[in-house]
Amino acid sequence: MISTFKKGLNFIKPKKEIPGISQIKNNLCDGLFEVMEKSFEQRKSDAANSNYTSADVGRIVEEYSKKNMMIAAGASIVPGPFGILGALPELLLNFNNQMSMMYDLGCANGKENFISKDFLLDIPIAVFGGNTDLSKLQASKIDLTDSPEKILKEKASLLGTSIIERTLKKSVVQFIPVAGPVLMGTWAKMTTAKVSRGAILFLDDQQSYVEKVKPEESPEIQRQLQIEKIKGLTNLIEANNDINENQIELISTIIDNSDLTAEEKEYYLEEALRTGSEFKLNKKLLIDYEANDDLMMELVIMAKRSGHVDETEKKYILKLGQELDLERAFVEDLF
Repeated sequence: MISTFKKGLNFIKPKKEIPGISQIKNNLCDGLFEVMEKSFEQRKSDAANSNYTSADVGRIVEEYSKKNMMIAAGASIVPGPFGILGALPELLLNFNNQMSMMYDLGCANGKENFISKDFLLDIPIAVFGGNTDLSKLQASKIDLTDSPEKILKEKASLLGTSIIERTLKKSVVQFIPVAGPVLMGTWAKMTTAKVSRGAILFLDDQQSYVEKVKPEESPEIQRQLQIEKIKGLTNLIEANNDINENQIELISTIIDNSDLTAEEKEYYLEEALRTGSEFKLNKKLLIDYEANDDLMMELVIMAKRSGHVDETEKKYILKLGQELDLERAFVEDLF
């Protein structure tokens, strides 16, 4: 079996550098600025949202999360990161809903006058691990005012760049055709939930907003994260002592398209092909670099490759999700 899959690796096409990323980045950054402007003006002109109260917070988040999940999951995208980045209309509609949600949450917290265009950009920037002054703004207790257009465009560019960098670093799981729409929908719901939590915390006078800035990802850190994901996927394959061919095919593709050395690729493939492997994961690394939620999505897709997610696999994923500081509800939703 090992020799069969080793031969198969020779026919997997290497990753190609697809041209046009600069144009995608420019279109995304310009689109994010326009979406922010449009969303802000639309929600500001809607008098109905001024009637929201704290009792509406949960409903607001749920409605916008479902909207984004439906939009993203239904998008026709080419598998892989560039396919997702190329789905700009759906991606921008997703952010329009997120920004509208943030505005409505401000209304529900009685702080409509506190909402600014900067706020609609700063919250998602912070969610993606960027630097903001949100903690200082929250502590100042003053009404927010919009920055000059030049600053707002710079923030939109920062947000767009963060999205592209994050997407391009995602696992090769996204090159599997069936995984594209699944990951797109899950990513949309996940990021919308993260944005809502950031907005709610910022708007809450009883809590202190603390920005969590993700450490710089060096090429070596990116390589280590790939290894941790491969270890987690290998542990899942062997959780029920059943080596499934479809799962092996998927992990062999992931390993072959990774940045590992030839020796490392051979080692991890052989470990995936034998029963008894149980790697210890560097959970702190996965959490610090926010690769924990990506790994969860990949684990669920891997589990489903066998055609049936058994209880042993689900138990492993749920337990690991808890150890990686992820909400059980989020992990359950992935199934």
